[in-house]
Amino acid sequence: MPTFSALPRLAHRPAATLIVLTTLALSACGGGGDNGPPDGGSGGPGPSASINALAGDWVQKGCVKTGAQSFKKMLRASITGPTTLDYAEGVLTFGGNDCAGASRLAGPSKLGSVSFARSEANQGLAAHWGEFRTVTSTRFGAIWTLRPANLLCLLGDEIPTIQPSLSAVSASLATVPADNCFTR
Repeated sequence: MPTFSALPRLAHRPAATLIVLTTLALSACGGGGDNGPPDGGSGGPGPSASINALAGDWVQKGCVKTGAQSFKKMLRASITGPTTLDYAEGVLTFGGNDCAGASRLAGPSKLGSVSFARSEANQGLAAHWGEFRTVTSTRFGAIWTLRPANLLCLLGDEIPTIQPSLSAVSASLATVPADNCFTR
């Protein structure tokens, strides 16, 4: 019979374990949020094709409720070059089960960096195609999108992209619950 005396290092660090488990739960959870019309439904200026519009702190729209607590994922994008940014995530913990009121932030911890190859935008959508390189040097295709009203949604992709146009990205976004996206 196997023994489990050699626990992973995270098990010896409860705060890190909580961050990892909560981040996984938040990433997996869907929401019943309204994605809005495909064109964003905005009569004002559309989202920016500049990666500078991605910079800053973002908070997940959806709320994960567990017992007497609730959680939201926090994303921090820091511009490091003309086409690159560092990507970090943390977890906001709320005392009640409705993600309201005061919160405590665990993290953020750097997950990696994103190098963007190109960006395009129209009135309802900005898409930034790039490569996400994790802190352990694993590479993934990534598309960071902005919709009107500062709604940031992240999409996985392949290298080279399998979603080469704004219309292809828009079709993928139609399957992503808005609660999985981030706002300012």
